[in-house]
Amino acid sequence: MDLRALSRRVGIAAAVVTVIALVAPYAIISGPAYASQLATYYASGVVDWSGIALFALLSAVVIASVEQGNVDPGTLAGVAVALGLATTASAASWALAVEPSPVFRDHLWLVWHARAVVALSVPVPLAAAAYAWDLLS
Repeated sequence: MDLRALSRRVGIAAAVVTVIALVAPYAIISGPAYASQLATYYASGVVDWSGIALFALLSAVVIASVEQGNVDPGTLAGVAVALGLATTASAASWALAVEPSPVFRDHLWLVWHARAVVALSVPVPLAAAAYAWDLLS
């Protein structure tokens, strides 16, 4: 088993899935009545949804480009770990800051959405750390 190749694929996939899960309510919940409630939902926390998406997408790009040879692979592996941790930490702070709103009554799955985003983001730093571990050992 090639740990580097596996951890790269897992890290990239986890980052992309995190972003897709993060923006899913915009695709599923529609109607002018929910627009302001969704905007408030996504603006919660120290880092709102755009920061989480940015960290996750940057993680995917960095993990994918580690072996391209443009920058020292050890340095990029460390940056990937840091970005993965930032993704999970920002998602966790956002999930803790979300306040229930009337949209939760009509869409009960939204109660678990923020926690699911956090859970989906956890493999990003783990995969980046596994990659860095294998690269540097």
